[in-house]
This record gives sequence, C-alpha cells and structure tokens, in this order.
Amino acid sequence: MKLCLNCLMRGYCRRLFIAVTTDDELDNSDYIRDLRGFAHSLNFNDEDWHEFLTELYRDFPGWIMDEDGAEVFLNMEEFERPSIREWFRDFCCKEVPGHVIPHVRIEARERARILATILRASFPIETRLWGLRADNDNNPQ
Repeated sequence: MKLCLNCLMRGYCRRLFIAVTTDDELDNSDYIRDLRGFAHSLNFNDEDWHEFLTELYRDFPGWIMDEDGAEVFLNMEEFERPSIREWFRDFCCKEVPGHVIPHVRIEARERARILATILRASFPIETRLWGLRADNDNNPQ
C-alpha cells in the first residue's frame, strides 16, 4: 500500500486501522481454532515466528486502536521469553485436533492477543471470518 504525502510524513495512514483483539474473541474457542489454524497454514517453524511477527508489526502502514478508539501499541516484549519457541511450536505450528476445544491459558492471553491482532492487521481478508460459524436452519435444536 502506498502512502499519501501526509501519511508518509506521519509514518502511517490515519485511515487504516485495526481493532486490538478483545477478551471476548480470546474466549471464543472457534476464534482460537481459526487463529491457530491460520498460523499453522503460514508454515513457519517455531524459531522464525518471533521475527516474522515483529516484521509484520513494523511494516503495518496503519494503527491499532482499543475498544475506546484510542491508539494502542503492542508490547512485543511478550515474545522475549526464554521458552517462547516452545509456545510458538505448540500454539502456531500445530493444528488443533477436531475433538479438542481450544482455549488460551491465562498466562498466554497477551501473547495470543498480540499474535491475533498482528495477523488480522496484516491479513485482513483471510482473517475477517475468524470465530464465525454459519447457522444451519435444517437442524432443529
């Protein structure tokens, strides 16, 4: 995406924004299944994920807003942990089996929030339906 002169001077486009991933989304098992499935489909190994996310965040030409519409900056230090490769291996490099109901552990919520937000910002078309499932009117409940 090319930036206009005003955006170029600012360093980002004010009209291009993405909402930070919410707690409700992180509590939605379908959303987590879709997030992990998409991460797995990108086919990165555990040692490349940190650099990949950092570059995506750096290159995003817009800004990220919270639920109140204020600009937020993602704390990438969440990925500066000694065992982060194992987390990427388990969360991003493995598909969720169909019989498993995925969830995010409390200590990993911010990592998952940052991961999901960056992926949605960088791949808006592919991620727009995360967590949504079609209703089937043919099955009575």
